[in-house]
Amino acid sequence: MIVFTDLDGTLIDFETYSFELTAPRVKRLLADGISVVFCSSKTRIEQQALMRTMGIDTLGIVENGSGIYVPAGNNIFPHHAAQKLPDGSRLVEFGQPAANIRDAVQSVSGVLDIDLRPYSALDDNEIANLTGLTLEGAARARDRDFSETLTARLEPSQWLEVQSEFAQHDLQCLCGGRFYTVSAEDCNKGTALKAVVAAAALADSRDFELWSIAIGDSFNDVDMLVAADFAYLVQKSDEAWHDVDLPGLHKIPAIGPAGWLLAIVHALERGHANQAQLD
Repeated sequence: MIVFTDLDGTLIDFETYSFELTAPRVKRLLADGISVVFCSSKTRIEQQALMRTMGIDTLGIVENGSGIYVPAGNNIFPHHAAQKLPDGSRLVEFGQPAANIRDAVQSVSGVLDIDLRPYSALDDNEIANLTGLTLEGAARARDRDFSETLTARLEPSQWLEVQSEFAQHDLQCLCGGRFYTVSAEDCNKGTALKAVVAAAALADSRDFELWSIAIGDSFNDVDMLVAADFAYLVQKSDEAWHDVDLPGLHKIPAIGPAGWLLAIVHALERGHANQAQLD
């Protein structure tokens, strides 16, 4: 079984960024041989920093499926184009370079005469004030490989215009909870999930079926939820769910990390039941 998890509002608290509830269970899953894959709009540097604080090192789908962080010693994606990092880890590349996307952001801003306030135009203090991140965390959030985050406060109709204009550049502009993120049109959490499952099956010589579990909290997770065998949606801070309606989606009656823990329990039970039927 492979667990794919969103981060903000799912594995970690949306407001405080705390992972106190979930970290022990993540470590237990990894110790039991169950892969846990981070899957979010966060950058590789952000995800690695979170992993270090949690005391783990695992696969991470970064920047909404634009790349995949592969820890040192992991043999997945042996032949795929990747950046080799100083610590022996790799960043598998699927998306467009961030510099190209920043150029497109500037173009769209000019065409629509809207200040989209991308991260690249803000300093660390401004991002820290907007997000509640530390200055170090803000610096990590700005250091993007394949995407750009927009912090403008616009009406929904304006965002539709913005999204339409980015589509002219073969880019998508998705809401990730707090802000919108621009990335390559053909990259999303779902395609990255499928790539990881396929690569994991090739890397493991054992003859068994891999079950994919996806846990999220927002519209930005829909592609991931659709692609998984078992899909879970946790509640937002107001105890409601985002208006996501998918066949087989299990809505967990708990907020963020508390909902994540319940989803894991339910997924393990379903996985054991399915394995028993196969046996």
